[in-house]
Amino acid sequence: MGSGHAKRWAVGAGVVLLLVGVATGAWWLLRPGPPTRETLTEAVELATTGGDRLLREPMRPLTPGPRVLLFALDGVGANEFRQAVSEHSSGSIHALLGPERGEHLFEHGFAVPGALSILPSTTVAAWASVYTGQPPARTGVPGNEWFARDEVRFYAPAPVSVHAKEDVLHTFTDGLVGKALKVPTLFELADVRSFVSLAHVYRGADFFTTPEPSAAADLLVDFARGLVGAPDIERETYAELDQSSVAHLLEALGQYGVPRLQVVYFPGVDLYTHVASEPLEQQRRYVREVLDPLVGRVLDAYAEAGVLDDTYVLFVSDHGHTPVPGDDRHALSAQGEDEPTTVLERAGFRLRPLRLEVEPPARDFQAVVAYQGAMAYVYLADRSTCPEPGQRCDWNRPPRWEEDVLPVARAFHRANLTGEGAADMKGALDFVFARAGRPVSEDAPPFQVFDGERLIPLADHLTAHPRPDLLNLAERMEGLGAGPQGHRAGDVLLLTRTGLERPLSERFYFAGHYHSWHGSPSAQDSRVTFVVARRDEEGERVRSRTEPVVGPRPSLLHVTPLIRELLGAR
Repeated sequence: MGSGHAKRWAVGAGVVLLLVGVATGAWWLLRPGPPTRETLTEAVELATTGGDRLLREPMRPLTPGPRVLLFALDGVGANEFRQAVSEHSSGSIHALLGPERGEHLFEHGFAVPGALSILPSTTVAAWASVYTGQPPARTGVPGNEWFARDEVRFYAPAPVSVHAKEDVLHTFTDGLVGKALKVPTLFELADVRSFVSLAHVYRGADFFTTPEPSAAADLLVDFARGLVGAPDIERETYAELDQSSVAHLLEALGQYGVPRLQVVYFPGVDLYTHVASEPLEQQRRYVREVLDPLVGRVLDAYAEAGVLDDTYVLFVSDHGHTPVPGDDRHALSAQGEDEPTTVLERAGFRLRPLRLEVEPPARDFQAVVAYQGAMAYVYLADRSTCPEPGQRCDWNRPPRWEEDVLPVARAFHRANLTGEGAADMKGALDFVFARAGRPVSEDAPPFQVFDGERLIPLADHLTAHPRPDLLNLAERMEGLGAGPQGHRAGDVLLLTRTGLERPLSERFYFAGHYHSWHGSPSAQDSRVTFVVARRDEEGERVRSRTEPVVGPRPSLLHVTPLIRELLGAR
């Protein structure tokens, strides 16, 4: 095997390795210094877990009717997608859409205007909502990582605050995210033959594809070494991930035929944007130079199969990206002095160790943190059930307001105002949200704004202090926190100052060092790509099919209903 060919297959085999970091910054990127024997061994282990999976035996019959092909573009905001396509008039996406015929309208397509992500605008939570049509307070998947107090379990399918690979492996080999969902998926609701490539959610589909493992472990180790804190990671590293996954997908289409519904997930563009020195400019180049040819290969396969004219093609993203400073001052880490975790410890709470699995002696924790980029969730126990070290808390009981929640809300409010408890947090937060606890058997109440002394309903606060820069904040916060699974977003919720409206020096995020992040309600993080096209239909016709479904306030919650409508599923 030639070295170039071997490298391509090695990178393909490393899909799960890379997906540890999708939209969160992989945990090895959080570690300073060179890779250790342990991290390289883990990288090789991760790389040996790929392969196709037949999810239904037999597959659903291939029924007649229109097809839907969904290109899932991780992290490509609406502006970046539009610019990339318009700047590449000879590209495959431009050729499919055709010339512009008006605002948001193309000869053969329609770009849904103003479509928003959910909150937090992060990968796993957003795709869970895309593939269900439900907000996090109903899906039970509120972020890239979260704590389920009813299970006393920490989930990290895309880890940020912990250094762990197990849940990533379980996501792509055992359907972890799909199992965590509390609502039906698109694939179950549509009930047509469905193939999924690489996506976090595939429960209910017929076939799941990922690149296969490779024996080129030495090349894979070199590949992993390049990810560990390297400032000069090449774009090709991520491009080969997306390229190899498409090659594997096309092989499956050749073997099994074209399904009624196909999802093609591109994670490489998000990974690259996090570490690119000029995030937005380099993301647009990635779309033009890497993703566009891959889209063309898939469209060509549909055309060769004679089904492209019968296929609605969707381009959907989960969030955008906001450039941020890659330094200690702005990266609110989970470890170290003067970080958010320090505030909790100095407030007298025993913090859950920053690991996926906790050894029995350390299971006496009274507080848990989960990071989502621009947001952080803080989960609190009723400390009356575990006042002494060594005593395990009863996490089925909600925390008490006066004794448990209020001290934490006050501590973070003071840290933000004065730096008390954590100097690096001074001026980093836009909001401290909190709420009185309820048992997990009841619907969680909405978050309210904590002003230093009391809780204020968010709608009332926004009436007195309008924030047009934070899009649909009250409605989206309701979708995150208020509902049967809303308790999974914590008891205190922190939102950083961020957004393109602010100078770069005033943008903060919960993670290690990166050049861009997301998760906020700002326009840059929130406005998503949502484009519908069909080669044999006029753009006006596509728009007329789309607008009645998405309505006047379109969001990612409308993707599943629209796909069902386009498929003719009821």
